[in-house]
Formats: sequence, structure tokens, C-alpha cells
Amino acid sequence: MDSRTRVLYWLLNASRGGPTRIRILNVLSSKPMNTRKLAMELGLDYKTIQGHIELLTENGIIYTPKSGYGQVFFISPEWEENKFLKELLKGENNGKRKGNKKRKKK
Repeated sequence: MDSRTRVLYWLLNASRGGPTRIRILNVLSSKPMNTRKLAMELGLDYKTIQGHIELLTENGIIYTPKSGYGQVFFISPEWEENKFLKELLKGENNGKRKGNKKRKKK
């Protein structure tokens, strides 16, 4: 695993916000969006999405051609063909952790 893929692994699998970031990337892989639309699409708070977007942008996984109001985010071209990212985005659970359901007490 190269160093770039290690960073991706840490951001998406080894950190607490990984499942949410996978969901964001899944949406962006099919249709570029701005922060507000992403928040509405995923049913999450705007500030939550904003924090994840900032982290993904800082690490070069996504980019925006425009700065300021109304930024639309895309997956960076250098990551579009990354095998590890493609496998994650094809995953069955779409970034949702398995086994976190609470059981009802009888």
C-alpha cells in the first residue's frame, strides 16, 4: 500500500468519521454537489458535512474549482482511478458500520 492510499485508509477506515466520509464520497462519485445539497442528501447537519469536506479537501481527495459561496465539490482526478477508493465506494454497506444496532430488551 503506497503512502497516498494509507492516508485514504486512515481517513475512511481507521478514523471515527470514516463512514460519513465514505457516504460523502459515494454521493460525489455520482454527482458533484455543494455542502448544502450534500447535507440534505445525506440527512446530516451542514456543519458536520462542512468539517468532513474540509478534511477531504486538505488531503486532496476532493477539490472545488471555485472558492467562496456555492462551491461544488468533485472527487479529485488523481483519486478517481484509485483501486482502494473504488472498492470502498462499491462496498455493500456504503460507509455504515455493521453491528451497531441496539437490541431490544425483553
